[in-house]
Amino acid sequence: MKQGVSACLDAFSIAPFRKLALATFLVFNSFNVIAQFTFFIIVHHLFNGDTEKAGVWPAMHGCIGALATTFLVIPVVAAISKRLGKKQTFILSQAISIIGYILFWFLFVPGKPSWFLWALPFHSFGIGGLFTLMMSMTADVCDLDEFNTGKRREGTLGAVYWWMVKFGHAFAGLLGGLIMWFVGFDPGNVTESSLTGLRVFYSFLPIAGVVGAILIMSRYEITESSADEIRVELERRRAEAATASE
Repeated sequence: MKQGVSACLDAFSIAPFRKLALATFLVFNSFNVIAQFTFFIIVHHLFNGDTEKAGVWPAMHGCIGALATTFLVIPVVAAISKRLGKKQTFILSQAISIIGYILFWFLFVPGKPSWFLWALPFHSFGIGGLFTLMMSMTADVCDLDEFNTGKRREGTLGAVYWWMVKFGHAFAGLLGGLIMWFVGFDPGNVTESSLTGLRVFYSFLPIAGVVGAILIMSRYEITESSADEIRVELERRRAEAATASE
């Protein structure tokens, strides 16, 4: 237990890693909070509570979003990052996702379920951009940590990063329930005010999370040039160590 706590403290003492972890927490978990509301909004807002008429539309939301992430977002984000760099691409991809969250407010139209599909490609840039870039940026932090300390701790940093994701996932479940209680949403007795409250959180909670992540990552220190310089120096040190050991 002491070793685990010490590893977490060591990881969060690295400023760039701390920024990556906090930005991930905000983006991923604000997304997870509202994901719990998708079914209710589609069934009760678009189809007036008729689950049978809602049919496959709740599943279509997740399916089209996943397809957009796989075949649009990941290739586009990867290509843009080679031109703009990882930090700027992260900020751009998250800004695009804000468009999607705003569109959800206007495109969840009763009786016209196909309209919300237009928001999904924009919305998908949030999670798709996040996990396309974050693992690569974590690798840069591992290099920086080795450069500063002489220790290679990608296992520790990776474990702490994904612990943050898992913790946030659990926290999102709790927060989603609290929001439903706060707006007074009861699936068995849905009121117009509670459904509107759910929709307000659906659009604007993730926007707040994304804006917070953008502000945090705007101060991210590692650039492409500095990461390259660090890698060159690490390779030089390893070569010297290998020569000395012979």
